[in-house]
Amino acid sequence: MISDLTALSLTDWAIVFFYLFLCVLIGLYAGGKPTDAKTYFRTEGKVPWWAASFSIVATETSLLTVISIPAVAYGGSLVFLQIVVGYIIGRILVAWLILPSYFKGDLITPYALFETRFGLPFRRLSSAVFLVTRLLADGIRLFAAAIPLQIITGLDYPVAIALIGILTLAYTYYGGLRSVIWIDVLQLFVYTLCAVFIVWYTAGLLSGGELQLLQEQDKLSWIQLPTSLSDVFLTPYNLVGAVIGGMFLSMASHGTDHLIVQRLLACGDLKTAQKALISSGFLVFIQFALFLLAGIVIYLFYGGQTFTELGLNNPDEIMLSFVVAEMPVGTVGLFVAALFAAAMSTLSSSLSALSSSTFFDLFPQLSKRADSMRISRYMMVFWTAVFIGFASMFTDTQNPIVELGLGIAGFTYGALLGAFVMAIFSRINQKEAIIGLFACVTAMTLIIFLTPLAWPWYTLTGLLIFCGTSSLVKLAR
Repeated sequence: MISDLTALSLTDWAIVFFYLFLCVLIGLYAGGKPTDAKTYFRTEGKVPWWAASFSIVATETSLLTVISIPAVAYGGSLVFLQIVVGYIIGRILVAWLILPSYFKGDLITPYALFETRFGLPFRRLSSAVFLVTRLLADGIRLFAAAIPLQIITGLDYPVAIALIGILTLAYTYYGGLRSVIWIDVLQLFVYTLCAVFIVWYTAGLLSGGELQLLQEQDKLSWIQLPTSLSDVFLTPYNLVGAVIGGMFLSMASHGTDHLIVQRLLACGDLKTAQKALISSGFLVFIQFALFLLAGIVIYLFYGGQTFTELGLNNPDEIMLSFVVAEMPVGTVGLFVAALFAAAMSTLSSSLSALSSSTFFDLFPQLSKRADSMRISRYMMVFWTAVFIGFASMFTDTQNPIVELGLGIAGFTYGALLGAFVMAIFSRINQKEAIIGLFACVTAMTLIIFLTPLAWPWYTLTGLLIFCGTSSLVKLAR
């Protein structure tokens, strides 16, 4: 049974408050003074490839990686790495097939590409799909960010969520995307360093006798072959489904999701963006392996007990509970501070992406106003309030949150990826694209709720539905 976790030492609290204050100061300084809405949401296109790469990694894996990936390994093995292999393949395909289209003009969001092919209505529709997807997925991420604060301080989830949101807005409001990217770089180094320390420190607490659990439970296996054809499609972590599913999920998230594309556009040119995107895939593999390993060593430390036997409410509390209960004074505060800052980094990325898409895709006339900067910042405040309200609706989950977050993307990712594929490689028109999008989202909603199809297949299934439907409508004309 894990002891009470609602008390940190004064040293730990001092580190937490100092670190959060430092993050806000650095974010304000790094953001500079944006002169218009374009530089506020895209920077001046001079972000180094390595900074963009680090920002991509921090944005997509930050707090969910820290909390849920160790929980996945604690309750299973290293098979999640199969999906990460697919992530790398997907990024390479995006870099050579989709990214060139973004740098042929002066795009602020990826959905501006749709206006040329399918007209302004479809651009607005695709942006709305993106907004809903990000609100669902990142609302869950914000709830995940509140878990450590609730465990450690005893604050209610809504209070913890509001605290994270307000701290995030403090620097995002003034500096825009440039602040977001450089804070991402800082957080990647900090919480990765903390993960390394956790693995090293925990390994030192083991006597050696616990290692037999690794062989008995096959904890170090990272390749899981399907046992039957149905297993390929119904279990999430088999080699075929994981690699193919991870590849198409990565193509959608890194080729069509403005959350990531915004960073690539900030690079300023195609080669820099390609380098940032491809390198981020290998960094993600290393980071996922590190946090999976953290889950393994914590599993050994607790002798293979389940989260209920440890007195926890859900698997996602295991990592935080161990850190607070077992790690020395000082390092606990640094780790907790890194968790909060990582959460702020992820939320700030969403705020910037959603605000810019709302501004340029849904209401492009606002960018022509003399007070466009003031309106841009108001967008940040609006989306902060929306995220806080939405995330506060969650109270608990019995499944690792990372799986829930990735599964939600399946409702719309296939439609967005299909729209980009057909926009670049087909001659379908606006009407056919709109029919394909609605058919895809409707069909995926039914598939997700009424069938046992594993979540890694959602994006590919949606892609096929969009492409097939829009093509059939075109042939029927």
